[in-house]
Amino acid sequence: PLYSSAASDVYKRQEGYDNTKELVIDPELVFSTYSGSVTDNFGYTAAFDNDGFLYSGSSAFGNQYPTTLGSFEEDWSGGVVDIALSKVDTTGTFLIWSAYLGGTGDELPHSIMVNENDELYVLGSSSSSDFPTSQNAFSSVFGGGSFIELGTLGIDYDDGSDIILARVSADGSELLGSTYVGGADNDGLNFGTALKYNYADEIRGEIQLDDDGNVFVVSSTYSTDFPVSTNAAQLTNNGGQEAVAFMMSPDLSNLEWSTYVGGNSNDAGYSLTFDSNSDVIICGGTQSFDFPVTPSAIQGSLEGNVDGFFTRLTNNGQIIDYSTYYGSDDYDQLYFIETDESDDVYVFGQTEHAQSEFIINAAYNTIGGGQIITKFDSSMENIEWSTAFGTGGGCLLYTSPSPRDLSTS
Repeated sequence: PLYSSAASDVYKRQEGYDNTKELVIDPELVFSTYSGSVTDNFGYTAAFDNDGFLYSGSSAFGNQYPTTLGSFEEDWSGGVVDIALSKVDTTGTFLIWSAYLGGTGDELPHSIMVNENDELYVLGSSSSSDFPTSQNAFSSVFGGGSFIELGTLGIDYDDGSDIILARVSADGSELLGSTYVGGADNDGLNFGTALKYNYADEIRGEIQLDDDGNVFVVSSTYSTDFPVSTNAAQLTNNGGQEAVAFMMSPDLSNLEWSTYVGGNSNDAGYSLTFDSNSDVIICGGTQSFDFPVTPSAIQGSLEGNVDGFFTRLTNNGQIIDYSTYYGSDDYDQLYFIETDESDDVYVFGQTEHAQSEFIINAAYNTIGGGQIITKFDSSMENIEWSTAFGTGGGCLLYTSPSPRDLSTS
């Protein structure tokens, strides 16, 4: 479009722009399509691979989601809802493969990721005692919990919930790995008072892969017996709902390390990323006055009823080497976190703060806009810039923390 071309030319004349890089303003829509499901079907998460194929993770309320012949699970397993997984070609005109994933209870997808071999990894939650686990699964036993009402999402978890992880072959024909992860109470869902603020906040959490294919997850749990490692940074659930972070082997057979992260009230883990040392940085929301912060924290105490937090764990999960609150005296949470090539840290979140506290070194801003983006330096002890934007209506902008993960949970 003429507008895009003119805007691009103006931007390229700005000092510091790298003219060797392509600039796209108002990008064109490549494709858009329905899933083709006759059964009620709601999208939760998406990702893409190195060739640009699109992968979707959704809920399917019945047996009429379009699966493909030869996929690892062609038929609906029962209950009220199963996970539906599909791979679509780069033009959006046909299915490469499509399958259900679930047991006779209910399942929902939270986040998906594709590895370098085009194998799909799935993070979700399940209330099925017969979710299809692999022979070498870390755990083939459903831990369960108490009844959970997910009325706004159309289902209930009658027997509680566990975290589930699955690995699907590149052609969709095999379930290469699958496991439960959880304790005796509810795992994988966010029900902390005041932390469940937006529609579908219950199903937050994220899966990421490192360069060696290891699987990293951040989520939430009510279990006091969640499987944490003996040398974990935090060995116990300090109270209520707790954030959890863990690393698994690529085949989902071993829990390499696992830790709680939280205080004596409700805490939730939403997103994770890595720095150049392969340390793991997570973010989320907390109501805890005693959340584990470090001495150099940029904010050492809880300011509002709910604050955001971000925490860096050493790559073996044994030490919290940096942790801080980040918020105002109003409601705040952090939903996504990412690093750049210099290990500077970016957080994206939501706030009810209507003053200028989050406006730092940013000409573009909307005070009271409701959404915040902040850039910290690599120490995470200094803010380089921060801005607020949006309409102030309280609606969270769904965005992607990673080039290969388009999670909408």
